[in-house]
Amino acid sequence: MIKGRVINVKAGKYFVKTSDNTIECTAKGAMKIKSDGIYVGDFVEVDGGVIVSVLERKSKLLRPNVANADVAVIVIANVPQPDLYLTDKFISHCFLSGMPVIIAVNKIDDDPTVFDVIKANYGGAVDRIFAVSAKRKDGLDELVDYLSGKLAVFTGQSAVGKTSIVNALFGENRRTGELSAKTNRGKQTTTECEIVEKGDLTVVDTPGFSALDLDLIKADIPASYPEFDGFNCKFRDCSHIKEIGCAVKEAVKNGEINADRYNRYVEIYESAKEDKYAKRKKN
Repeated sequence: MIKGRVINVKAGKYFVKTSDNTIECTAKGAMKIKSDGIYVGDFVEVDGGVIVSVLERKSKLLRPNVANADVAVIVIANVPQPDLYLTDKFISHCFLSGMPVIIAVNKIDDDPTVFDVIKANYGGAVDRIFAVSAKRKDGLDELVDYLSGKLAVFTGQSAVGKTSIVNALFGENRRTGELSAKTNRGKQTTTECEIVEKGDLTVVDTPGFSALDLDLIKADIPASYPEFDGFNCKFRDCSHIKEIGCAVKEAVKNGEINADRYNRYVEIYESAKEDKYAKRKKN
């Protein structure tokens, strides 16, 4: 029995890095079809080339499927146009999973103004916001310093430059995406999650997303907005939408909370699913 970490999953095969080398493994049938399955980043036990158990996780993301990461890095660029609604949902997902989030605004050599937009929307929501250029390598030293010693998940829309940043950080030349001339949207090039390591830097490059279907529970959403903390609403379970005397709504009016992000919050909250077990939990 040996232990290792899953660094890639491809075509039903699991590539596990051990203390000696990387081995190609299969998994028990029941383990593969479980709802939480085997994720890139999982620490596993292997017997005869077969994964027989997954060790306890400290974190788990569903989109992308990554376990045991320390921080999520959302890459945003001026082109393709940032989808802040999707970004909001992903930040909430990470926050509810107990995972810190940072944002790397790429391609600032093309349009530095997008950094100001992102900072205005997310300055109170994420740990750090970095301005970088994978092409010119601007801001990458500061990003490396922050990520050193952590397992970082790089995610974002297609063609924002996730793989380009990873290439610049590691001195590699992995295939990068481009924009479709017709739709101005990214073409998918990274097709699976993969851990890349060099020295103290360990990252997971992931497929980009153009649609995100994260099942956020309505009752959980207010707590996934850290910028709402510190405003004492009249009601403990305030939704921050229709209640009279809501301190969060007052903060939006006063400019203390970004109005655009708050308006998207209302949209996300009102479209979210009710927790069918919520009433049972209260009783």
